[in-house]
Amino acid sequence: MVAYKSGATNPPRNAIVFSDLPMSFIPNPITGNVKALKNEQAIKRAVRNLILTNKYERPYSPNKGGNITALLFEEFSSATRLEVIGKIRDIIEAYEPRAEVQSVDVNQQDDLNTIKISIVFRPLNQIDSTELAFTVERVR
Repeated sequence: MVAYKSGATNPPRNAIVFSDLPMSFIPNPITGNVKALKNEQAIKRAVRNLILTNKYERPYSPNKGGNITALLFEEFSSATRLEVIGKIRDIIEAYEPRAEVQSVDVNQQDDLNTIKISIVFRPLNQIDSTELAFTVERVR
């Protein structure tokens, strides 16, 4: 462990950096290095990937995934909406320890067969909340 200026052995909350590699793996043309996603951008990418992953898509983790795309073919009622919200909360709490979920909002557009998902969460190394919003749509 490293000692900090105050003499404490735990780093301050804002000094903790979460990082992931982007899915594109496009290197910087000058340095040739892949630029890492940091803090809230890394968590947003991880949460989105978790939600969009279907069950049995990951070979050694068959239960890891939100399986939300399967619900695009269901009749979207208030019970289905609550089920989607519950699945999203459960999957984030189980597999993304870097985020604390504050709210989840789900809306469906019947004519487009899409579900709009909005998640407000707080990264554990920050005080402020951040929002992740995206649309899940049926692919024909």
